[in-house]
Amino acid sequence: MSNAVNKFKPDWLHLVPPGLSMKEDMEHVGFSQVEFAQRMGYTAKHIHKLIKGEASITADTALKLEKVLSYPSSFWLNAESHYREALAKEKEKIALEKEQNWLKQIPLKSMIDWGWVDKFQNKGDQVRACLKFYGVASIQSFEKQTQSYQVAFKSCDKFDRDPIAIQTWLRKGEIEATKIICNAFNKKNFQSVLGDLRALTLVENLEDFLPKLIDLCAKCGVAVVFAPTPAKCPMSGATKWLATDKALLLLSLRHKTNDHLWFAFFHEIAHILKHKKQLFLEEKKEFSNDKVLEDEADKFASDLLIPAEKNEQLKNLTSEESIKSFAKEMGIHSGIVVGRLQHKKIIPWGCFNSLKVKYDIKQNIEKELA
Repeated sequence: MSNAVNKFKPDWLHLVPPGLSMKEDMEHVGFSQVEFAQRMGYTAKHIHKLIKGEASITADTALKLEKVLSYPSSFWLNAESHYREALAKEKEKIALEKEQNWLKQIPLKSMIDWGWVDKFQNKGDQVRACLKFYGVASIQSFEKQTQSYQVAFKSCDKFDRDPIAIQTWLRKGEIEATKIICNAFNKKNFQSVLGDLRALTLVENLEDFLPKLIDLCAKCGVAVVFAPTPAKCPMSGATKWLATDKALLLLSLRHKTNDHLWFAFFHEIAHILKHKKQLFLEEKKEFSNDKVLEDEADKFASDLLIPAEKNEQLKNLTSEESIKSFAKEMGIHSGIVVGRLQHKKIIPWGCFNSLKVKYDIKQNIEKELA
């Protein structure tokens, strides 16, 4: 279900020059235009321009109007400000309508379906809404940002990766991260809550553990955000520093099971704790920017969930009961153990999948928008 709606905003209300209100007030008190010009200390020609909106109501003019007519100066200044803003928006809308082909470059349908932007009938309004989403003033500014991102993405020309789709997903993460109040990042504090975060793997319901997870991380300076990925954005997670003291940890739940979720989560934590402040995007390792760092993050996540010294015991887990028993001993969910066994090819990929917990972030969004 989509929350897309056609927005109707009667800009024409503000497109009426405030000079017309001045003319009505002038006539109401019985002044001719000539007499009014004399009282204001202006020429009749300038009064005519004020009425038509060809001349602006300045602060000096507003103070004079307050003395000659019935409304305070603030009324005239506000009316003038709204009028000029409406004129600028109308001019911009016409210009942006000519740029509507840009909408074909961005994942607009997903953005609308997921409530990231509203749907507008007018293409100029739609372009403006999307520029606001990306936090840029113009398409030229957007394109410069895209070029900068492509340097970080490196392999966006391979397979079905689209830098704009990835940029859009990251932008959603940034927007949601600003809504999370975080303490300044503290590495020591973050390390101290790893055990509490690991314990949350036992909680199956996403809605039950997510608030606690977000709160624990926020207290340490890390904003955790879940957002679905548009087409051609095959990312499971990302880490990006939004400031010197706040990190974004973005997850997509692309693989939809708890073993993938928790591995991706602790993988991203490794980047935050162990590596320099840069953008990390998680997809197939062969496309990664730095395989050494990715291997380090993999090992950190693996060892935190199931310590390396326990790996030998994995070979003996060939039944559902043995998996559950081992998971209980480790203090983690059995689905995570299944994922490890599958990854190590101890069991086939389809084996014991019933022990995993499945999530669908897109269904959660539809519930929120319903």
